[in-house]
Order: sequence, then structure tokens, then C-alpha cells
Amino acid sequence: MFTKRPSKIIFWFFSCALLSNISIATDAPKTSAGRRPCVQAEKDFLTLLGLREDANDTEIIQLLDIPEKQIFATALVSYRKTYSAVPKLLQIVNDSNTLLPAKIAAADTLCYLGNKEWMAVIKPLSLDPNGFIARTPLKIKVAGLLARAGDYSQFEIVAAAVSDRREYVRFSGIWELANFRHKTEPVTDLAVELLVSVATTNPDLRLREQAILSLEKIAKIKTEVTSKVINVVEANLDSSDEMFRLVCRAKLKKYGIRTKKD
Repeated sequence: MFTKRPSKIIFWFFSCALLSNISIATDAPKTSAGRRPCVQAEKDFLTLLGLREDANDTEIIQLLDIPEKQIFATALVSYRKTYSAVPKLLQIVNDSNTLLPAKIAAADTLCYLGNKEWMAVIKPLSLDPNGFIARTPLKIKVAGLLARAGDYSQFEIVAAAVSDRREYVRFSGIWELANFRHKTEPVTDLAVELLVSVATTNPDLRLREQAILSLEKIAKIKTEVTSKVINVVEANLDSSDEMFRLVCRAKLKKYGIRTKKD
């Protein structure tokens, strides 16, 4: 199925990659009617789907039946926390005719909504050494997704991605390491070690900055990691990149630490 439609696979893959980088606006103020105002990314997805800003949940859920619109529709379900879409999302995950990136996007949204039923389908697919997931960078996304649901068994896949020769794979690995966050699981300490190394030694400043962001996410759950975040930020204050230096100073200020230039 996959070899016959490479262009469609690529479209779904990059759409899925886009979804993994969406910041859900959960803290936005609500309107008087109870729904928060649309953020720009949500407006963009509505436009892509041909919907109005006041589109209701039923209209969005109906689009989950259209293969080429499924991934963007799952994004809207996440933004709006549309719990009534759970049955349809599970249907997508369980449908053998659904392309894998769309399955993973649906599973991602289900995970965000607190549902774990998708794991019974997605994890076995990821464990198949000859399957599509295991042979593509989607395995990194899935490993991180499972970690978000409390299954840290695929940590090594993400750890290996951090040293991959391809920059986008390294970035994906650094991004997904943030999902291996737990107060007591030993794997969290391994993730922190990797991120500290990237944040202080990697020549790519974009990867350094993402490593710091991932460390900050872990620190929200395991507060003792905050000291390591501060250390790596301080280590980058002398960066050759002015913008990165400004970012680091801003972060230290957030933690109540003044620098010589403040």
C-alpha cells in the first residue's frame, strides 16, 4: 500500500510532523459563551479545512471521515478539547485502511484527551521490525507518544535519534525526550543527561535551544532538574549568536537570576 503512493505518504508524514510541533493553547481566556477565542494556528487549520471560525464540534468531527482532512481535523479536536470526537478517533486508529500517519495523529489527539485505548493498536505496529513505523522516523514520534501515555519502553529509539546524521531526526529526538518525564522513573535521568549534553556541546544552536526547552518541560514534573536548566542556560550566555544570548538572559531572568548585562 505504501510503495504505490509515496507522494501521499510524504504529505501525511510532514502533516504528522507538523502536528507534533503544535502548541495547544489551553490557557487562553474563554469567551462569555464558554469557548476561548481562536488562536492564529487554529484559524489557519479552520481555513485549510474550509470551516468558519464559529464551526461547531459536529462539523469538525464529520471531517474526520475524509482521509485527506483527518490530520488537520484532529488538530482542531485537540485545540478545542472535543471529547465527543473520541469514538471517531478510535475508529480511525482501529481502521486497517487508514494510513499510519493519520492513525498516529488520531492517537496523539486521543492521548491529549486522556484516552489510552489507542495503545493497543499503535504499540504492536511500532514493535514490528518490518513494519512501516520501525523503518521510518515515525518511530521516534511513536516512542515519544507512548512515553506521554506512561510507557517508557522505547526510550532507546529516541536516544539513538539524538546522534543521527540527519538534522531533522536529531531535532525530533530532542523534542520527544521531553516526554520521558516522571518524578521517579530512572529513564527521566537518562533523558536529562542527554539533553544537558546537547544543550552544552552541540554545535547546532537550534538543537541547543530545543534541548533547553525539553529540559524545562521535564523540570515542570521533576523540579530538581531546574538547577540543571539554569546551569546549561548559563553555559550558553557567551554564545556567538546574539539572539541566543538574549534568549538565555531572558530565561535566567525568569528564574530570578541576574546577569552582568542586566
